[in-house]
Amino acid sequence: MEQLRIQRKDIYEIQVNDEGDTIRFNLGDLELPFKLEKAANDITKIQNDLKSRLVVIDKQKDSKGKNDLMSKNQRDKLNAWKNAYSKMRTAMDGFLGEGGCQKIFGDSNYLEMFDDLFDELDRPQADGKSHLEKMRLSDEAIVKRIEDKYKSAKNKQVI
Repeated sequence: MEQLRIQRKDIYEIQVNDEGDTIRFNLGDLELPFKLEKAANDITKIQNDLKSRLVVIDKQKDSKGKNDLMSKNQRDKLNAWKNAYSKMRTAMDGFLGEGGCQKIFGDSNYLEMFDDLFDELDRPQADGKSHLEKMRLSDEAIVKRIEDKYKSAKNKQVI
């Protein structure tokens, strides 16, 4: 049987923990900026839904059993946070790749984790450019990449 393998040259890989785990981005994927935008928008929506849910829980009558560690409202709030962070991890994995959040954060969730992640992706590295800049995820960068790839050498026009 004959085989065909394409060697990808446009993969951007970031080591994300001390165990050597990495996340990989296919920079040729024209949908990559949309995946980032969707992840950020979904996280914002989930956070807003969580805030609304917490307001509803605060308005409910609270009770606590004699041997319970938490009251009903406290338990409901923690479950709301747990569910929201599970959804946010799924949303962010849409950009990072399956299991990306697990590689970066492990089993722990904390309030500022996604802020920290976006800050780190946008923080300048040793060469002065952030990961997002290196990945060229802006609309101008994508258009330039397409133009550079497909412009005719003679007339400098995109096919």
